Amino acid sequence: MPIYEYEPVDRECFICNGRVEFMQGILEAPLEFCPTCGLEVRRVVSRASIQLKRGTDPDKAAARGFTTFKRVEKGQWERISGEGPDMIVSSKEDIAAVEAEEHPAKKVLDLDAD
Repeated sequence: MPIYEYEPVDRECFICNGRVEFMQGILEAPLEFCPTCGLEVRRVVSRASIQLKRGTDPDKAAARGFTTFKRVEKGQWERISGEGPDMIVSSKEDIAAVEAEEHPAKKVLDLDAD
């Protein structure tokens, strides 16, 4: 069963820390309300995780139409086999956006505010 991520539609939730994960069947309808806090939610696209049990041969992957890249350094990947660009280089803004998403700023809730 896949794990789907949901986030509140119109406001932030301090109970669920922004996004919540739920395990659902592929054919199940998306949730409309968060089971934890009750806010209206929408399903969001999230990172997919694929684990291969054995190593892959770049030449075999290329023969089947795939392109294989190897990370050279942060934000740069070099093509090993297959068709496509020789190098993929991320901009500084893209790298900063990914780092900000991986380490989000902590939310502060002021209970004394009106």
